[in-house]
Amino acid sequence: MAGKFEHVPVLVNEVVEVLKPCLSVGTIIDATVGGGGHLAALAQELIKFVPEGKRCCRLLGIDVDAEAIAAAGSRLSKFGCQVLPATGAGSYPGSGSELPMIVLMKASYVNINEVVEKLRISQVSGVLMDLGLSSFQLQPERGFSFEQEGPLDMRFDRQSSRLTARELLHRAKEGEIYTWLRTYGEEPLAKRISRQIYKLRGKIESTRELVQAIAQVVPKRRLKKTLARVFQALRIVVNDELTSLKVGLKAAIELLRPKGRLVVICYQSGEDRCFKAVVREHRDCLRTLTKKPVFPEVEEVRRNPRARSARLRAVEKVL
Repeated sequence: MAGKFEHVPVLVNEVVEVLKPCLSVGTIIDATVGGGGHLAALAQELIKFVPEGKRCCRLLGIDVDAEAIAAAGSRLSKFGCQVLPATGAGSYPGSGSELPMIVLMKASYVNINEVVEKLRISQVSGVLMDLGLSSFQLQPERGFSFEQEGPLDMRFDRQSSRLTARELLHRAKEGEIYTWLRTYGEEPLAKRISRQIYKLRGKIESTRELVQAIAQVVPKRRLKKTLARVFQALRIVVNDELTSLKVGLKAAIELLRPKGRLVVICYQSGEDRCFKAVVREHRDCLRTLTKKPVFPEVEEVRRNPRARSARLRAVEKVL
């Protein structure tokens, strides 16, 4: 599957520019490696930092999605990257200073401390979190896309025991569905949509059936944006994204060495608020590198319309 889908990374030049000072020492962790686009750009830059064949820094990519790890492994194979067993799947005789320049592992950023300990990584000089969906996650069988028919899954990790979106909707009360749509989708028509979903919940098995149910109560001119907000809300609930993000951000900040940098690319206001709240909690040890969020240039949005809502923020650890 890794070779079938091409993922276009967002704000690549901006990410490299912020993390460039971190390439001289330690390990940079891409905690949402996706298709490996950002890591490939950092690897190209890292090669310039290597004096006489001696490595200065290591790149580690983790992702909770096994298909993302496979895709990233294929993309980064030209750099001699190594895919390691998932956390809890055995020991790593080549850990610590013996690891190659690029390593990949299936793991959640919630468990980033465990990953670093397992690999005996002593210094983390940078962490990147791109919170957007990868292109290959929009394949019909994943259930993330309202434009293609597929099962209502929406789990990032399909090997996990999390409830799927279908299972959650079948069990949820009308008030719970309303809260999800208002809180995580900021959907103005949440009341009528939640009532409709609850009424038809036993008949909604696929993305197409969910779309059809919503289309019955939403004006056609508003349907596409409404569907995007509803699917976003359900995806966030299925994966408990904002709770996980808060845990992952705090763990990343704790792991960073002095002058280490954290870069986060958000796509919706809930993620952005979560990042700013965690930074405020750690303001005594952080310096803000981006006074305002960095948005993609017009040309990038033209080439990749999915980049439109991306915003980059970065901080540096000072203590």
